[in-house]
Amino acid sequence: MRNRLLAVVAAVLIPAAAWAECYPFEAHASIEENQWSIIWQDDERYAVSEMYPLVMLPLFMHAPEKPQLLFFDRPIKDRPDVAMLRYYAGSPGTSVLVPIVEQVVFDLADAGKEVLRGTYSENCDRADWEWAQETVAVDDPAMGYQKVALP
Repeated sequence: MRNRLLAVVAAVLIPAAAWAECYPFEAHASIEENQWSIIWQDDERYAVSEMYPLVMLPLFMHAPEKPQLLFFDRPIKDRPDVAMLRYYAGSPGTSVLVPIVEQVVFDLADAGKEVLRGTYSENCDRADWEWAQETVAVDDPAMGYQKVALP
């Protein structure tokens, strides 16, 4: 009986410990440095930045939770207008919650026009993102493999 109880406790604590390693998420300094924040407009959430006033990125959620901005970068040195924003998009699930982080690649020169959106991580497992000089691709668990040309 005691061994069975220990096995049940271990089964509950080990996944909880793994989940705690990636949640709650902490915002990288790039969010504050680039003055990103979240606004509500017409019952929708958007990421906006005082440094990029024409950009207004929709934050699509996977669960009815509060989004959290996590990381901003311009990942390609020779393409300074290509940017990406990563955010916590909720933890859907019933008996097991699955934290999802989304990543949006967008064009700063074209009012934040979305280039590619996909899962960055799901249940702490990172999706494969491939960055090249001319393209970006993601092997999204929900949407499959997507590859697009960069502006």
